[in-house]
Amino acid sequence: MDREELNEWIRLGPIRITMNSGDSVDITNRELVTVSSMAAVVLVRSEDGRYRHHVYPLVTMSKVEQLEPAS
Repeated sequence: MDREELNEWIRLGPIRITMNSGDSVDITNRELVTVSSMAAVVLVRSEDGRYRHHVYPLVTMSKVEQLEPAS
Protein backbone atom coordinates (compact mmCIF):
# COMPACT_ATOMS: atom_id res chain seq x y z
CA MET A 1 0.00 0.00 0.00
CA ASP A 2 1.34 3.44 -0.84
CA ARG A 3 0.18 6.94 0.08
CA GLU A 4 -1.54 7.75 -3.22
CA GLU A 5 -3.43 4.45 -3.30
CA LEU A 6 -4.67 4.82 0.28
CA ASN A 7 -5.72 8.43 -0.30
CA GLU A 8 -7.73 7.30 -3.34
CA TRP A 9 -9.52 4.64 -1.27
CA ILE A 10 -10.31 7.23 1.43
CA ARG A 11 -11.58 9.70 -1.17
CA LEU A 12 -14.04 7.12 -2.55
CA GLY A 13 -15.84 6.72 0.77
CA PRO A 14 -15.83 4.85 4.04
CA ILE A 15 -13.25 2.06 4.21
CA ARG A 16 -11.98 -0.65 6.54
CA ILE A 17 -8.24 -1.25 6.78
CA THR A 18 -7.09 -4.65 8.04
CA MET A 19 -3.56 -4.94 9.38
CA ASN A 20 -1.23 -7.98 9.20
CA SER A 21 -1.96 -8.58 12.90
CA GLY A 22 -5.68 -8.95 12.19
CA ASP A 23 -6.58 -5.62 13.79
CA SER A 24 -8.82 -3.38 11.72
CA VAL A 25 -9.89 0.25 11.69
CA ASP A 26 -12.86 1.88 9.98
CA ILE A 27 -12.34 5.29 8.40
CA THR A 28 -15.72 6.92 7.92
CA ASN A 29 -14.61 10.31 6.63
CA ARG A 30 -11.53 12.11 5.38
CA GLU A 31 -11.29 14.45 8.38
CA LEU A 32 -10.36 11.58 10.70
CA VAL A 33 -7.15 10.54 8.92
CA THR A 34 -3.81 11.95 7.81
CA VAL A 35 -1.70 9.87 5.45
CA SER A 36 2.05 10.33 5.18
CA SER A 37 4.53 8.40 3.05
CA MET A 38 5.01 5.91 5.91
CA ALA A 39 1.81 5.73 7.97
CA ALA A 40 -1.81 6.67 8.39
CA VAL A 41 -2.69 8.50 11.60
CA VAL A 42 -6.36 7.92 12.43
CA LEU A 43 -8.56 9.47 15.11
CA VAL A 44 -10.40 6.58 16.75
CA ARG A 45 -13.16 6.88 19.36
CA SER A 46 -12.13 4.91 22.47
CA GLU A 47 -14.48 3.01 24.76
CA ASP A 48 -14.55 6.02 27.11
CA GLY A 49 -15.89 8.18 24.25
CA ARG A 50 -12.72 10.19 23.73
CA TYR A 51 -10.92 10.40 20.40
CA ARG A 52 -7.34 9.18 20.35
CA HIS A 53 -4.90 8.96 17.47
CA HIS A 54 -3.52 5.64 16.33
CA VAL A 55 -0.62 5.20 13.93
CA TYR A 56 -0.98 2.49 11.28
CA PRO A 57 2.20 1.90 9.21
CA LEU A 58 1.43 1.49 5.51
CA VAL A 59 3.72 -1.56 5.20
CA THR A 60 1.63 -3.50 7.75
CA MET A 61 -1.70 -2.99 5.92
CA SER A 62 -2.86 -6.26 4.39
CA LYS A 63 -6.32 -5.35 3.06
CA VAL A 64 -8.47 -2.31 2.33
CA GLU A 65 -12.17 -2.72 1.61
CA GLN A 66 -14.95 -0.31 0.78
CA LEU A 67 -17.78 -0.04 3.33
CA GLU A 68 -21.38 0.86 2.62
CA PRO A 69 -22.02 4.58 3.23
CA ALA A 70 -24.15 5.35 6.30
CA SER A 71 -27.71 6.35 5.46
